[in-house]
Amino acid sequence: MEEAVSIALSRNRDVIAAKMEIEAAELDVVAARVYPNPILAYSVGNVVLGSANDQMGALRRDPGAFGQLVHAVGIDEILDVWSKRSARTRAAERGVAQRRYLTEDALRAIVHAVRSAFADVLRAQSERDMAREIAARYADTARLSAARFRAGDIAEAELRRIELEGLRFNNAVIDAELQVDLGRQRLAALLGLGASAAALPGERLVEPEGRPTFDLPRLVQRALEQRPDLKAAGAARIVGEAQLTAAEREVYPDLTLGATYTHSAFTISGDNPNALALSLSMPLPLFDRNQANIGRARLDMRRAENDVARLRLGVEADVTGAVRRSERARTLLASFEKPAVPGGGPHDGTGDPGGLLARAESALRVAERSYKAGAISLLEMLDAQRTYLDTRGQYLRALDDFRQAAIDVTNALGD
Repeated sequence: MEEAVSIALSRNRDVIAAKMEIEAAELDVVAARVYPNPILAYSVGNVVLGSANDQMGALRRDPGAFGQLVHAVGIDEILDVWSKRSARTRAAERGVAQRRYLTEDALRAIVHAVRSAFADVLRAQSERDMAREIAARYADTARLSAARFRAGDIAEAELRRIELEGLRFNNAVIDAELQVDLGRQRLAALLGLGASAAALPGERLVEPEGRPTFDLPRLVQRALEQRPDLKAAGAARIVGEAQLTAAEREVYPDLTLGATYTHSAFTISGDNPNALALSLSMPLPLFDRNQANIGRARLDMRRAENDVARLRLGVEADVTGAVRRSERARTLLASFEKPAVPGGGPHDGTGDPGGLLARAESALRVAERSYKAGAISLLEMLDAQRTYLDTRGQYLRALDDFRQAAIDVTNALGD
């Protein structure tokens, strides 16, 4: 199972997409750190329309439209005197930390899906094995019944019913094989191998060793400390604080420093041929004081606080529910798996027939032997088989419930 998880974390396309979100958040930091570009401006003026002024007789000829041009080249740059850039950068960096937790939570969901799909294949394999076993055992009964029919011990109607029941068991094997194949394809898709890749051909998936036990109070505390969605909600509160600081800084007007070089060809009017001018400007924050962004940042902080409280309750419920389901499944499994203890003699009443599985198996063996000896009817033997199938089916469901509950506990912990 853990090998399948490792493959999924390296190949699953949803995993790759989730990791790209971290890169996108890091690019937000790059954007926040960038200084605003300076503004370069060029202008030309004093283009003469019509006849030029003679400037009190100083001009001896008409200079033309472009003979008295005034050129100006300027550059403006915003001064970050209020540390707005550092506030934006700090908010973006907090956003990266939050995105990492969100990505970790997305990976947690994918890992849970992989483990659940793996468990589904294990369940399908167990059901297929049971179907094969029953079909093989019933084939012996069918062969014996055919021999008894030829000997005249049973009627043809009974033989046909036996053959029909055998076909039903064979169909159950085919259906079980199909379910295993479909489960493998779903698992292959989650592993990034593609559903048509014939995932794990010919290979039997192995049940994880051991059945873990769970200490509920300790697990709840552990989940509250390490669940990535809970950490992401806490990080959202920090991001909101940083965004609020950045939004409040935006209220202060930006100072723009400018420098302009002017070259004039109209010196006859008293202009200096070359001149330098400096300027300092700022907008007046009379109407737009960034009210919407400030309010939105405060709302995000309140939303994050509510999410933390909501998720804490959800985490406790997730862990508690998964642990309780595992305890219930463990109790059921114990009633099924209790081994039989033989007594001192066959009829002394001592010993223990064991759990439901051992009892159903023993009853089926006795019924098969009795039917072969002609001591019971076909209906009695089929009833014993159905009881065995129902018992094995309940056991496999309980086993699958425990397996899935253990997976849910791991997921609830954030592992």
